[in-house]
Amino acid sequence: MNTVPVVLAVDPGSDKIGWAVVGYDLRTYEQGIAFVSEFHRVVRRIIAERRPEVMVMGAGTAGALVLRVLADLQIDLPVRIGDEVGSTAEARRRYFADHPPTGLWRLVPLGLQIPPRPVDDYAAVIIGERYIRTNGLAMAGT
Repeated sequence: MNTVPVVLAVDPGSDKIGWAVVGYDLRTYEQGIAFVSEFHRVVRRIIAERRPEVMVMGAGTAGALVLRVLADLQIDLPVRIGDEVGSTAEARRRYFADHPPTGLWRLVPLGLQIPPRPVDDYAAVIIGERYIRTNGLAMAGT
C-alpha cells in the first residue's frame, strides 16, 4: 500500500473517462480508461484502496457525468477543476515516450502519427500533475 498522498485525476469524456492516481511525489501509481457506465466501479475501488485526498477533473464536456457518479455513490470527495489546456497533445507525446514506435514507424515523425489507442488516461495524468505542481503539493526532492 502506498503511503504517499494521492489525487484521483480525471479526464471526462462523453463515452469514456480517463483516470489516474497521481501522488504528491508526481509519480503515477495507476491509470486507465473506463466507459462512463463503468466509472463508478473504478471510483469506488480507488477510494477504498488509495484514499485520494481530492479528485481533480478536467473541465471537459462530460464533467457533470463524473459529478453525478460521485453523488450517486454518496462519496464525500472534494472535487477541483484542473488545467487541461493542451493536455491531449501532451498526452500523445507522453504516450509515444512510453511506447516508442517500432519498425518502419520509427521513420515517421511523431507529429504525423496517431497513437493506436485512446490516450485519455495520459491526459488524466497530466491534469493531476499540473494540479499538484500548481498547488505546491509536490513533495520535496521532486
